[in-house]
Amino acid sequence: MPFISVFHRLGHLSRASRDTLIVIAGVAVTFVLSSSFDLAERINAWLLTYEYAQLDEIPLTLFVMVLLSVWFSQRRWREIHAEIQRRKLTEAQLSSSQQLYKTLFDGDLTGNVVLDLEGNIGMHNRAFARICRPLSHNRNTRELFSFDWLPFIVQLQQAQEINFTKLQIRRPDGLPCYVSARFVYLAPSDNQAAQIHGYLVDMTEQCLVEQDLERTLKENRVLARHAMQVQEHERKYIASEIHDETGQYLTAIRMDALTLQKSTPEQAHVIAVRIASNTQHVQQSIRALIKHLRPPALDLLGLVGAIERLVNDWKKLNPSVDCHLMLDTGEYALSEDINIVAFRVTQEALTNVARHAQATEVWIDLQVMQRQDKAWLQIEIRDNGKGMDTTLASEGVGLVGMRERIESLHGSFKLMSGLQAGTLITGMLPLPIPKQAAPASSLPNNPGVNDYATS
Repeated sequence: MPFISVFHRLGHLSRASRDTLIVIAGVAVTFVLSSSFDLAERINAWLLTYEYAQLDEIPLTLFVMVLLSVWFSQRRWREIHAEIQRRKLTEAQLSSSQQLYKTLFDGDLTGNVVLDLEGNIGMHNRAFARICRPLSHNRNTRELFSFDWLPFIVQLQQAQEINFTKLQIRRPDGLPCYVSARFVYLAPSDNQAAQIHGYLVDMTEQCLVEQDLERTLKENRVLARHAMQVQEHERKYIASEIHDETGQYLTAIRMDALTLQKSTPEQAHVIAVRIASNTQHVQQSIRALIKHLRPPALDLLGLVGAIERLVNDWKKLNPSVDCHLMLDTGEYALSEDINIVAFRVTQEALTNVARHAQATEVWIDLQVMQRQDKAWLQIEIRDNGKGMDTTLASEGVGLVGMRERIESLHGSFKLMSGLQAGTLITGMLPLPIPKQAAPASSLPNNPGVNDYATS
């Protein structure tokens, strides 16, 4: 039993310890055998025939110890060599794992960041730098997120994890930035302090689109309400014009016609003159009503001529403002939709200048341009008035109407303005393939309508 216990203990020794015991045991056994059986004398007697080699001068115990030491050294050398190879392989695997981790960490589209409880950045990937753009000299994120830091830390320590579906980032460059974020709290351990792991997904484009859609819906509601008000106003105006102007003269004509049946020739002449005068008043009322509903100059003179007439009439009402025109549509035959949109946009812009701009000069530039192998009608109306702060002021109904008219034809609308810097309105309307404009003699002519419009 004692021997079994000893062997059991030997099994728990390391290989180097066991080999050391083997060397010691081998030397001890050799010494004992040599002392007990006179091995040294017998070996010396056997080696007398090799006296020239002086082999009898080597002690047997020392010789055995040397052989066992060489065996022990070779085993240790093989173990050290194998350990070196294992360490090289482990280092190579570790380097590959680190490279893979770095590739996954930096190549992820999610912005990853490690923070301490003070908000200082421990490490982050390139996606986080791309999303948040932290300052290189400021590694603290307490002012980067749009929440109060201290209450956030308290809540995170209690909940261990906090998620944000929409979180605003205060980027140092001032550009808008929104993310969906998840923050995880890691409690302190023996070898590291408490940490916060953040995972951010960029949602800026989606949020800006949602804001733009919300703004568009709001503008559409305002525009629809305004359109109904304008429609009611137009109906009231038309009813008033027909009743007050046309109706009373038609009644007078009807009464004169009844009187004419019973009148003498002398009275008939007077009644006929009165009927002619009343008829002229009716024609003038109808001409004014047609002009109010649709500018007749568009049909008769085209877009350039209609804008020139519009500007001339506008100058009579605003003589203190100089208006500079540059109108050139080239060889393009503009469609009716483009003509009416361009005319109404110019008309609304001039109305805004007269009401709000307090300008002394206005420039109207209408010309055809080529962009990306496509023709565009560019409408620019610029003034030197008091302008407005576009970051604070919301677009009025007139500007919204201009935008809606242009975008309804798949065009683009841009408003640029600043306090005491004037206002620039730019509209771009896509044009079809150019066609040669029809000669003036071939234009359709309807005397029954045009006479009312131009007489």
